[in-house]
Amino acid sequence: MQSTSQAVVPATIEKQPENEPPVIAANPLDLPADMFKEGLDRRKQNRAALMAWVRDALIEGLDFGKIHVANRRCSAGKDCRNPAHFSKPSLFKAGAEKICGMLGLMVRYPTLPDYEKAALNGTQLSQIIIRCEIVDGSGRVVADGVGARIVSQDNGDINKSLKMAEKSAHIDATLRMAGLSEVFTQDLEDMMQLREAESIREAETTVLNNGFEGITKEQLKQLEVKIRELGLDRKRVKAWMANASHQRFRTFLDLNQEFYHRLYSKLDQFAGV
Repeated sequence: MQSTSQAVVPATIEKQPENEPPVIAANPLDLPADMFKEGLDRRKQNRAALMAWVRDALIEGLDFGKIHVANRRCSAGKDCRNPAHFSKPSLFKAGAEKICGMLGLMVRYPTLPDYEKAALNGTQLSQIIIRCEIVDGSGRVVADGVGARIVSQDNGDINKSLKMAEKSAHIDATLRMAGLSEVFTQDLEDMMQLREAESIREAETTVLNNGFEGITKEQLKQLEVKIRELGLDRKRVKAWMANASHQRFRTFLDLNQEFYHRLYSKLDQFAGV
């Protein structure tokens, strides 16, 4: 969830020669033209240096990543060579921590104590909204962000929901602080979870409409989760499944119990575990 607030721009103070008082302006546009231009040039150079560092230091797959989102139009999966078939790179928590650490900034969650008190008081929580503030060494807030989570997404696990909301808020604040929204998004993991949820809903619809007696909803969920955790290509898993079953099973929804257990046991082998 993206924050609607922006980092507060503090009053600008420019140092003048010793015999003249400093120029203080609540709005940078009120500064003398030469000071304003110097400030813009300095920020332009600093941002260019930051972007160069981001490209050099952040590691794809660890600090950020992207997924193949054109599954219905392209069956190549992760082997696809068409850049248009992939999502915008998504910044991960590790990348946000690396950026903040490099800039000497810290994070704090001012609304977190409210949820701690609510949990201790036995309050039933259905959703969580956490605010993250990024602060400099003097404690001044330089950016903020918001992360939200519906507890039912995590099967009622409050601890997991809190951590996921904190992570989203931290990434949101980092993107705003460094002006990286044009480069990264923060929705990749949510997209992956949504894909799993859609697969489960499809299974439920099939059961209701066709009386299908195959694998259970929980088994389908376990299969999807393990494929994702092992980093396997779903298209390749399905291709093996179709070939091994002589085209009897072409989707996970077609599986019977016997072949489901055979496929599930093969996943570690596919991943080289």
